[in-house]
Amino acid sequence: MSTLVKTGVLAALTGVGLAALLHAGDARADDGYQLKSGDGDLSVTVGGHVQFDTYYDDNDGSSTIGSGVAGEDSSDSFRFRRAWISLSGNVYSFDYHIDYDFVSSTLQRAWISHEALPHGTLYIGQDKPWASLDELSSDTDVPFLERNITSSSGVNSAATYTNGLYYAWNNKAFTDNDNLWFGLSASSLHKQASGTDTSTQGTAFNARVAYAPIIEKDRWLHLGVSFINANAAAGSTTEGTNALLASYVYGNHFDSDEKLTLADYTVSSTGTRPHQNTLGGELAGAYGPGYLQAEYDNAAFREAGEPDDTVTAYSVTAAYTLTGETRAYKPGVASYGGITPTHDYGAWELALRYEDARNDGNNGVFTGLALPGVKAAVATLDQVRVVTAGVNYYPNDRVRFELEYIHGEADLGKAGTDSPNTIAARAQLVF
Repeated sequence: MSTLVKTGVLAALTGVGLAALLHAGDARADDGYQLKSGDGDLSVTVGGHVQFDTYYDDNDGSSTIGSGVAGEDSSDSFRFRRAWISLSGNVYSFDYHIDYDFVSSTLQRAWISHEALPHGTLYIGQDKPWASLDELSSDTDVPFLERNITSSSGVNSAATYTNGLYYAWNNKAFTDNDNLWFGLSASSLHKQASGTDTSTQGTAFNARVAYAPIIEKDRWLHLGVSFINANAAAGSTTEGTNALLASYVYGNHFDSDEKLTLADYTVSSTGTRPHQNTLGGELAGAYGPGYLQAEYDNAAFREAGEPDDTVTAYSVTAAYTLTGETRAYKPGVASYGGITPTHDYGAWELALRYEDARNDGNNGVFTGLALPGVKAAVATLDQVRVVTAGVNYYPNDRVRFELEYIHGEADLGKAGTDSPNTIAARAQLVF
């Protein structure tokens, strides 16, 4: 189905939904985005966001791997990163949410939900397992262009949009200013995109517990732990069709020569079934204009006939709002929110992040190691490090401009190193 046809179908469905609401009763507009029936039993809110990026690469000309293979100026670009349309609302006692990205022609979030036990909600459809503080925060709120190394783009291939059942519960626990959050999920490793499967086939089970002992207007503290068990399907007879992997981009997000695969376990022709167990820890907090965040993941890979591998990754972020605003906390998802300017001239934020991911291998063997120009048999190390420094300007709570510098390094020991630098910028609009 062509993009034009899909766009038309989506527009038609939106129109039908709006027409139904208008017919249902005395609909009203709220800030120009929401329509609701007179009795409140039906509603739809239309929103979305657009992110337009630019990248300038300074490739490592002295390297014989990674960006050094690509040559000069191979991935300098202007690109749309995301262009999302979102529909949300309620149909009687059921809520729904749908996100569609026109850039990747991909259905992202798509679920219906209902209250299940006091303070709890059951979601049915496509959503994310409850893992990684950064992954659960909106991409419009993270301090940088990309989420950190412990999110789905890093060491945890199961922590992305998948089809399944998701349950979350949160409430005050011991004081009037705290929040206890608990979540469970069971999903298939399957993501609907352009009518095809774009993720691995199999199953994943997940649990996350988070506690915020302090939630006040100008300060908060968060602690959390999560676990995901992922099992790729054994039904495929084509090697490489199904996989569990850990990989990370250490420079330009769109440059395949700057993507290091630290581990890759695929379903073999004999039908073996790879497993991945990932344990994660979270610590974050804000005090006035200051914000600190640290995350750690330990991902263990296993497959019959292959060496076991364990990939460890951690990320540390520090940010400071020059204009005094406090980064928000979101108890409903036990994650952080964005910056809301309190001045007519907007808000300014400085941010710094260090990331590290490493696979020490099993007896010097790295299963699935991949980077352009690499002779895997020569590698004696499998590690990536990234330092990112950025400045963000928020003219208002709907628009953000970002500028950041990224220094990445892929280190494969005797196989060589690669150290590109990237300057990236983004213009973001949320509506």
